[in-house]
Amino acid sequence: MKQIIHIVGNRPQFIKLAVLYQAIAARKIARQQILHTGQHYSHEMSGVFFDDLALPAPDIRLQVENTDPDLFIAHTTRQIQQYLAKEKPDTVIIYGDTNTTYAAAKAAARTGQTLHHFEAGVRTGDLKAPEEINRLVADRLSSVHYCCTTHNLQTLKAEGFGTSIRATPVFTGDLMLDAYLKIPEDTSFRLEAAPYVACTIHRAENILIKQHLEAIIEALNTLHRHIPVVVPLHPHTQKKIAETGATVSFRVVPPLGYPQMKAFIKQASLVITDSGGVSREAYFAEKPSLVIMERPVWPEIIRSGAGLACGPNKDAILHAFTRLDQLKPGFEAALFGYGNAAQNICDHLSDSL
Repeated sequence: MKQIIHIVGNRPQFIKLAVLYQAIAARKIARQQILHTGQHYSHEMSGVFFDDLALPAPDIRLQVENTDPDLFIAHTTRQIQQYLAKEKPDTVIIYGDTNTTYAAAKAAARTGQTLHHFEAGVRTGDLKAPEEINRLVADRLSSVHYCCTTHNLQTLKAEGFGTSIRATPVFTGDLMLDAYLKIPEDTSFRLEAAPYVACTIHRAENILIKQHLEAIIEALNTLHRHIPVVVPLHPHTQKKIAETGATVSFRVVPPLGYPQMKAFIKQASLVITDSGGVSREAYFAEKPSLVIMERPVWPEIIRSGAGLACGPNKDAILHAFTRLDQLKPGFEAALFGYGNAAQNICDHLSDSL
């Protein structure tokens, strides 16, 4: 039987993996293995997702100190390369735009493995953002590109993928939408504050630049005086906030598993985020969102009228937030497909394998 290795390392990748892994298993397309790089290593950011999403334990979990991003990429690339050289899988599947994605793409290319990239064709044009570099490298080294939106597909074709660049771009729809439609929310999840603003902050350019993080904290503190702002805080963000010495008056809760996060967003009035995954989850839940990125990952959401985008500036955030109520959203699930991305990918894998 053919062999597929999925390489993952963080929360959004676990969610996408869960629906695709189960679809491949149900159709018995190939034997599957999961390689977890440990990019998210705590139980609250990793183990709880494997438990909640009914994923089997990873077949291999790397032991890499997740401190300096460059060292993480170097050590992870080396270990993945050694593993792939030994296993020689028929296909390697990578997800998204993280340092795990980058390392896995390099390792697969060096060992001559066929590489499939899910969430291909995403572009912001911001080469200062690590994620943009990761996307470009992953797409260029992959031979098959699974696209969440038709805009992603058109972007790849405009760059020459499928013509001057030998590749197979495929519109599949979004595995995140599959997960949203198939994985039930935690109906027992309730917050005392209602209505509230659901907020997540974790992106490097927002938390590693002190003035950006301080501006976001000040804006959230100001908003919290008028409507409760609730933030499930990523451990790295929590550490960076502590380093600033800034006072936090908005409500902080521990990181949430997927069923709890789904309920958290559905029960919110509005969403503020710098996460490509959470902005999509807000869209699926039909919640207007403010994306704290000057160049958002999913401009499709902004163009649909379902969200606004701004930079990490206190006045810009507060001004944009006042405009959310004025939006006339066009919440159309077809923007990210129809919730059958896993089946579309399975169809392609059945043919290609």
